[in-house]
Amino acid sequence: MERREINLAKTDMRTALKIMMAEAGVESFASLARTLDIKETTFRSAVGNGSLRLADFMKVAESMGYTVIIRASE
Repeated sequence: MERREINLAKTDMRTALKIMMAEAGVESFASLARTLDIKETTFRSAVGNGSLRLADFMKVAESMGYTVIIRASE
């Protein structure tokens, strides 16, 4: 499956993570939490309330084969 570009201005973080997980074959938030070496409940809470740090989001994205790109608005 080809991985698509995800625009975070139009997609909430939880949905973006779910899309990336499906495309990368990652089955659970628990495995992503292990990538960050934090508790699953802490990870779920950060995702749910939109407080996941950018550095953590980038680490999780990269672990699934994604690159985070920031572009100027057109």
